[in-house]
Amino acid sequence: MVERLKYTYIFVILVYRNIDDLRECIDSIGANVRDFRIVVVNSFYDETSREVIAHVAAEKGCDFLNVENKGYSFGNNAGMRYAREHYDYDFIVVSNPDIVIQRFDDSRIGDFDIVAPQIVAADGRMQNPMVVKECRLARILVYYGFKWNFSSLLFAGIALNKVRRVLSVRMHRNGLPYRIYAAHGSFVLLKKQVVDALFPVYDERMFLFAEEDILALRAAQTGFAIWYVPDVVIRHKEDGSMKLADFSTNAELRKSNMYFYETYVKGW
Repeated sequence: MVERLKYTYIFVILVYRNIDDLRECIDSIGANVRDFRIVVVNSFYDETSREVIAHVAAEKGCDFLNVENKGYSFGNNAGMRYAREHYDYDFIVVSNPDIVIQRFDDSRIGDFDIVAPQIVAADGRMQNPMVVKECRLARILVYYGFKWNFSSLLFAGIALNKVRRVLSVRMHRNGLPYRIYAAHGSFVLLKKQVVDALFPVYDERMFLFAEEDILALRAAQTGFAIWYVPDVVIRHKEDGSMKLADFSTNAELRKSNMYFYETYVKGW
């Protein structure tokens, strides 16, 4: 039996056409992280983009995997499957290509199952913690807001989560990690034991959106904890792939959130 190479971190970067973002993302990993391997997963658009992304991966010393464009869940599951089959590791890092690592202090990361770093959006907003504590009322408001196309209900559910998040952030200004309910999906670290227990981690019946909800609920059900760890700082340029997508974002957002509630939450 051939012994597999061991890395502390395997980065799975799912790409859809946004080549310039990919280059900067890979360079930021190389500048800030030690003992890693990168798996670039190309969500196929056309042969031209596939060839360019494969070239970038080879140029940067990354593994390359081409998959059908079946969405976030399918592509990231494929990348994690490849990592599990080819390497040993401590963490898999699921990352968008439109992120730049600005700081990666991993001195405390090993203490946690799932790590949500500090993510700074393009407009300066903090995207983590995404949800501090699970709130059934907020879920109900969001679900029926989407189902009935009733924006007031939708915004009330979103606002309820936001208020809870703001209050929690104010209570945790000491810079120490703390436990949260859900992590933003643009950059999340999953310990090997979590990947093994939950694999396939994401529900491939969903094309895009609500993946964070799936991970949070499944982690809670299986006893894994998600922690906000501000020692890692990420700049999220936002929507690199979304700007290139060929479908209605709002329609997909509604579809995914309704599917999540009806499949995972209703009656639970």
